[in-house]
Amino acid sequence: MRYQIRKNPVQLTLFGLVLSSFLFACHVLISFNAQAQTLEQVDEITKAIKFDDIKTVKELVPSKINPNTLSRNGDPLVVVAVKENSRKTLDYLVNLKDVDLDRPNMAGENLLMMAAYNNYLTEVQYLVDKKAVNVNKSGWTPLHYACTNGHLKMAEFLIDKGAKVDSLSPYGSTPLMMAVRSGNIDLVLLLLQRGADIRVRNERDYTAIDVADMFNQTEIRDGLMARWKKLYKADYVSMVKPVAENKSP
Repeated sequence: MRYQIRKNPVQLTLFGLVLSSFLFACHVLISFNAQAQTLEQVDEITKAIKFDDIKTVKELVPSKINPNTLSRNGDPLVVVAVKENSRKTLDYLVNLKDVDLDRPNMAGENLLMMAAYNNYLTEVQYLVDKKAVNVNKSGWTPLHYACTNGHLKMAEFLIDKGAKVDSLSPYGSTPLMMAVRSGNIDLVLLLLQRGADIRVRNERDYTAIDVADMFNQTEIRDGLMARWKKLYKADYVSMVKPVAENKSP
């Protein structure tokens, strides 16, 4: 038997691969079980974060609860802190050694996106400058979220740090479209100055001009239409169908 193993390196290699795979799987399973949290622990830490109870948070994380634990709603603890406006807790959590600052929630939203949405400018600056958190990602981005709520300074900072002005959401929406919806004219102008393309269409074939039309942002719509005519030497034809007037029988 020993002679056959020595003379059959293929068998030996396959056996080694199987054994290595088995040991790796066991290691992953053990690690997962070690990090798994009970629902009671999840509820306890979520409550502590909600009330910005930094004393309790420090008692639980990371000694008893993994910093990358998800709440029952599927949010990483750092995202829970942003949503609950628990700034002391957030400051503590983002500086933990093993915390994953890019981990998304069940909706694909990560810490930087939610911080941008809630206009946590100081925290976003710290995350990008000191923690090297990426300002770009596939799908919805922090810039999309900043523009959704019309946060001018936030959007300016993200663009300065390399955020893609014409990044596309899963539905083809651009930050410019979100800025148009917010109604912040200064933000729209900023995006245009930084190279936003008004010709981009989403999956419904709408441009930012059509979005302005849909959300009754008439001043923005008129400005974008004037820009279109100046750039492309033609009037813009809206894709938004006018609502039919009710006529008396």
